[in-house]
Amino acid sequence: MSPVLLNLNPAQGLTTSTTITNTDTDEAAFTAEVVAWTQRDGQEVLVPTRDAVVSPGSFTVAAGRSQVVRVALRQTPTSASVTYRLILRQKVTAAPSGAAGATGATITPRYVFSLPLFVERPAAKPQISVTLSPAGAPRALVLRNSGDGYGVFRNIRVTAGGQAFDLGAQYVLSGATMQVPLPAEAQNAEALEFTATDLNQKPVRLMVDAK
Repeated sequence: MSPVLLNLNPAQGLTTSTTITNTDTDEAAFTAEVVAWTQRDGQEVLVPTRDAVVSPGSFTVAAGRSQVVRVALRQTPTSASVTYRLILRQKVTAAPSGAAGATGATITPRYVFSLPLFVERPAAKPQISVTLSPAGAPRALVLRNSGDGYGVFRNIRVTAGGQAFDLGAQYVLSGATMQVPLPAEAQNAEALEFTATDLNQKPVRLMVDAK
């Protein structure tokens, strides 16, 4: 599938697309929908929305073929940054009639794709602070985005007491606060070194005080 991250500048247009290619030997059927994506109380929140139209909403891709899936917003957003996810789910298909061992059971869907869709004005920028959650409970990195654009840290690594721990990646949407749990070995560290790459693939390195 390409691209796997969708960006829209509403000043230039309200449509975008991705292409899904079937590299399997059998056809694959999918449904497509767009959901509103926010982050609340440290959790990812996905809810149905009528802000966008997906075409096609249901389709079958033959073996070795491709399908373009288009997304169109119904109107220009009023906020500097609005976020969605394009969800592509492979349909449950019945076992072929007369197939060896077929009992009428179904095949569990193998693929569910969840593609970020960012609709942002060019001037929208993230402003993310990195702190630690208070002591007294399992500690975590606290990522707070006070900017008007989405942000992301990839290849997150913390170093404490001479040990390095890879913590993956984390999106932080505009106005949201997200937490990345620390491993047990880093819970009692007095200071942590935080490194990552940011939205623009630039390296980030800073010290986080655990006090």
